[in-house]
Amino acid sequence: MSEPQAAFEPSVLVVVRAGAVDRFAALKSALAPDGVDVVWDRRLGDRRRSADDSTQAPDRRRLDRRGSMPASWSLLDFLVVPTRPRAS
Repeated sequence: MSEPQAAFEPSVLVVVRAGAVDRFAALKSALAPDGVDVVWDRRLGDRRRSADDSTQAPDRRRLDRRGSMPASWSLLDFLVVPTRPRAS
């Protein structure tokens, strides 16, 4: 008697740069059979306000908390993002 297999939940999400249509199609066709989600980057731009906006309180952070983008974003037009398993 075989045990029922648990549904496979991919542990990554692939985010493709907006406009990289060929890359999106290639990743989607290659990864869809494995159940990996391939999605578009939906950001429209930087959401931060400009430094000369006088209505904003002064920024107290000493350093920018965001790191540099991985090489795959600028060279390959996509990111692989780890995801957390869903709670049962």
